Amino acid sequence: MRVLCAVETSFDETGIALCDSAGLMRASLLSSQVELHAPYGGCVPELAARTHLSDLPQLWRHIEPELTSQIRHIGVTSGPGLPGCLLAGVNFCRGLAAHYGLPLYGLNHLQGHIFSPFMGNGSEPGDSLADIPFPHVALLVSGGHTELFLVRGVDDIELLGQTQDDAVGELLDKVSAMLGLGYPGGARLEKLAREHPGMTELADYEGEFELPVPMRSRKYGYNFSYSGLKTAVRNQIHERIGKVQLGSNWQASLVAALFSSVVESLWFKLERAVEEHQVSLITASGGVAINGFIRAAFADRAAKLGVNLRVPHPRHCLDNAEMMAWLLKLKLEAGIPPVEFDARSNWVPGEPGWNE
Repeated sequence: MRVLCAVETSFDETGIALCDSAGLMRASLLSSQVELHAPYGGCVPELAARTHLSDLPQLWRHIEPELTSQIRHIGVTSGPGLPGCLLAGVNFCRGLAAHYGLPLYGLNHLQGHIFSPFMGNGSEPGDSLADIPFPHVALLVSGGHTELFLVRGVDDIELLGQTQDDAVGELLDKVSAMLGLGYPGGARLEKLAREHPGMTELADYEGEFELPVPMRSRKYGYNFSYSGLKTAVRNQIHERIGKVQLGSNWQASLVAALFSSVVESLWFKLERAVEEHQVSLITASGGVAINGFIRAAFADRAAKLGVNLRVPHPRHCLDNAEMMAWLLKLKLEAGIPPVEFDARSNWVPGEPGWNE
């Protein structure tokens, strides 16, 4: 049995995953740093890198020697991400590759997210490369990224547009901090928004707040921007602090309006990409794609538009090594050979020379 090993250390999660040639996960280990960074309101890069250095060998020791003896290829996230975190994973895997005498692949973290909707649930295989519909449009929404891609193949990806400032997940974390809800903010804000009676599952909002839908005009192309929406929310918060009776539920209404605006801004670009590129499939992945409003609204609108929607299993939305092992599997199926690589903190698929 050929086993593939992948390591993920791009941000604040340390992951090691092993899958077989069918895509079934034989081992998956994860060490989360969320609680470690929570007191600081966000990820501290140097602390994250040092933690990866200590967590990687500890996780590796939990893998059965019989399983490690079956590894035939190793992959590691080499970008994008925090430089020190990437180097921790890359150097660890270079040591593994030298020790076992195995080929080493540098893997793109965003590319792993892009193909995560086609994974199985871990105990069941996902789609083979031949079963993945090309081309399709892929939306990636996370704490550090908001990008839209046209995907024609494993390494044939065109960047259609990206955020010009804040990413969607960054917006949610900052609004959560403004409201004193803590880090990370996505799940906390969703729970709060669901308390507003004028918010539907499909992100249709009725309430006192009017927030802008950023970059809606076609003149902005497929690019996104969320700094203005962040400012609009901050202004609303400042207007109401100290002026509202205790027990008022204006925060829930404001956050509901925020999610409604975010969903509309994302879907507008997706719908336009479907029409202009004549695709029959869209995907949404990344940490923010776990959001219930986004999933329900996109599913409803995709059905009305007559296109299919694929989203990852919720546990594959957040950073994880399983999606990187899956990406390595697809690269091997496509016959893509390993090449020399270094850690690249800014490495977005679709940019000129990204796959060289």
